[in-house]
Amino acid sequence: MKRSIAQEVGQPQGGLGVRITIPRWVQLVLIPVAVFLALYFSRAASHAVFVFLISAIIALLLNPLVLAMGRVKCPRWLAVPVVYLAFVAIVVLAFVFLGPPLLRQFQRLFNAIPGWLDSLNVLLGDLETWLAGHGIEVNLQINTRDIVNWLQSHGTESLGALVTVGRNVVGALINLFLTVVVSFYMLIDGRRIFRFLCRLAPGEPQVKQDYVRGLQAAFSRFVRGQALLGATIGLACGLAIWVLSWEMVGVWPEGGQYALLFGFWAGVTEVIPYIGPWLGAVPPVIAAFFHSPIAALVVIIVYFVIQQLESHILAPNIVGSSVGVHPLVVIFALLAGAQIGGILGMLAALPLLAMLKHTLTFYDFKISRAPWAGDDGIVIIPARTGAPPPRRVPPPGGSEGQDE
Repeated sequence: MKRSIAQEVGQPQGGLGVRITIPRWVQLVLIPVAVFLALYFSRAASHAVFVFLISAIIALLLNPLVLAMGRVKCPRWLAVPVVYLAFVAIVVLAFVFLGPPLLRQFQRLFNAIPGWLDSLNVLLGDLETWLAGHGIEVNLQINTRDIVNWLQSHGTESLGALVTVGRNVVGALINLFLTVVVSFYMLIDGRRIFRFLCRLAPGEPQVKQDYVRGLQAAFSRFVRGQALLGATIGLACGLAIWVLSWEMVGVWPEGGQYALLFGFWAGVTEVIPYIGPWLGAVPPVIAAFFHSPIAALVVIIVYFVIQQLESHILAPNIVGSSVGVHPLVVIFALLAGAQIGGILGMLAALPLLAMLKHTLTFYDFKISRAPWAGDDGIVIIPARTGAPPPRRVPPPGGSEGQDE
């Protein structure tokens, strides 16, 4: 029986030390063709791939709850609809209760921008006067009328493009419906999918089962940890801004009007590694600065304290170990996810990266390339007919006069 490429050197023992030798024809033909086809497929079928990836993420996230109900003698055909209906109900309730106030606070923030620009012009005017008193003539005034007109014109254009907006809404609803249906069927057929993945994985039957279970556990822990961490940070930032608006505190009286919006923003950006905490702090700091520089400084200090608590206390206990790859790989995965699926693609990139890391760690792949010549050196092919016979280049560390 012909052996596969993954089995060319040996089968994995205990899920460790899988050695793969890539034959010459694979190096020359199959790998370039596979890279080309992967790039082409990612563009041609990016929508379908994205829907199935999001569906798989939802199914893997809900599967532990289905298994928990199965342990209390609840049949799977009943557990799956119950868990899924509960999940959909939570999502709908979140939109119903959080959506309207978030939109109101965003509209309030948008309407406050002209006033903030006027306040900034006052500060710049005072700075101009001070500089003029020292013999420095400079115009620092901002044309707020042009900025306001630009914002209003773009808002009008956005409101006027009803056809485009309607098309986007319909497309989003279709994607949502497809995601719900596909993830539901993935949950229903979870056992068959598990057996199918076990057949695909290399190794002994027990090793295959351990790998697939570990894959699901790694994914579930990562997603649940990130969701809990984002909710905790968002709640902490929102409460902090709300407290700063109290009359007895008096640091930023207007901050309470945007506490939910800025807290929600901080929670969403928290799932983005490295740059997420900075992105979460920028809008409230800018908004507080237009009230007073002291308020902006206090907001910076509050966010810094929250992030220090997150880095040293919350993250190690909630999330545990990180994805465990180089930051450049994480950033590349985020950019690729954003290119394929926007914000949802960015959110899906890191769980998939965690699953890939689990696969590489579990099997401990050792990849080598088959040599293009014998161990005695590389064959140099003559460039033209009638050239001298081929000679052999000795391997590194060998002597030039070594006999063949």
